[in-house]
Amino acid sequence: MTKTDINFKFVEFLNEVYAAENAAVDRINLRIKETPFPELQQRLGQHLQETISQQNRLSQIIFKLGGEPTDAKAHLPELKPPMTTMLKKAIQDTVKSITDENKNNPLPEELELLRIKQDMIIEYSEIVTYRALIEMAQRMPGLDIDIIIPLLKHNLDEEISMEKWCSDKLSLVVDKLLPNIISAIKN
Repeated sequence: MTKTDINFKFVEFLNEVYAAENAAVDRINLRIKETPFPELQQRLGQHLQETISQQNRLSQIIFKLGGEPTDAKAHLPELKPPMTTMLKKAIQDTVKSITDENKNNPLPEELELLRIKQDMIIEYSEIVTYRALIEMAQRMPGLDIDIIIPLLKHNLDEEISMEKWCSDKLSLVVDKLLPNIISAIKN
């Protein structure tokens, strides 16, 4: 296997994560608009800038290896209840919100809780992906790991930081969302 073949293979691996970062930019922008929590909006804005920087670092590596960054967007990991369950629940909650004089509809809170869990799943996935890339780079002959590894570690550190922030704030989010969900169940 030639150095060109090795570079080409590693560019494929890099473009897999680049496609995930492309999709993450779209998701983060949407989450900034969707979430009712100003602190989360602010942290997501910071993570959006980090994600764009991660794309730039990945591009540096890809170009150095003679490749081109992809414009593809990966399918990000999701937490999806069965569609029939979600549809049935959405219909029930909508009917309840229309007929409930107190307007105790748990659907927005449940959706936000689901989205926050998905945010964390995506962060975990990115952490695993960057760790795997670093391990592969260390074992692929002929790669300039003195340049590649620090760039990948920088991306990994940012993902770890975002995951830690999400984990640290999870109890606060649950404390804000769960009472409305429980209140709607009781009514």
